[in-house]
Amino acid sequence: MATTTLKIQGMTCNHCVMRVAKALKATAGVQDAQVDLQKGQAVVTYDDAKVSLDKLSFAVVEAGYKVV
Repeated sequence: MATTTLKIQGMTCNHCVMRVAKALKATAGVQDAQVDLQKGQAVVTYDDAKVSLDKLSFAVVEAGYKVV
């Protein structure tokens, strides 16, 4: 298991937080995703043999936000 922190732009409310968390958790290989609105980030625990950082970023982008 690996853990990474993704800086996310575009979140403005708790609905945004839930949307990003749902997108990340739905990605195969993700064990957990904790999204923080005030910090503008997501801390993701995942199996690095099953999912890459690019796929995590893609999930956030598909949810309508930007990873910086």
